[in-house]
Amino acid sequence: MEVERHADIAKDFKKLKRYPAPQESLDAWCRLFCSKGLRETPGIDAFNDFGNLKVFKARAIPLRENAGKSHGYRLIFQLTSIDKCRVLVFSRHGIYHDEKELISTIKYRLRLD
Repeated sequence: MEVERHADIAKDFKKLKRYPAPQESLDAWCRLFCSKGLRETPGIDAFNDFGNLKVFKARAIPLRENAGKSHGYRLIFQLTSIDKCRVLVFSRHGIYHDEKELISTIKYRLRLD
């Protein structure tokens, strides 16, 4: 499985600068996802607000913090082919004020506006 990142992920990392290791946490999740795949990676659910596009949400454990997945990072990714996905959003609770803001960001990054 190949994982690529949307160009705007750099903006997400700027919003997460107060946390110890967002980049390393995303890298660790990507390694896990590449080795396990969509079905065997824990904490992945379909994000059904995007019609026939295969968009999923997942949780990533924050590295260098004493917290579990529920207090960790949230990432949204699109399955672009059988063996390729693209991470669209990497965030944490409280970064987006509500679900509408997150969905509009995803739509913008998918160019659905």
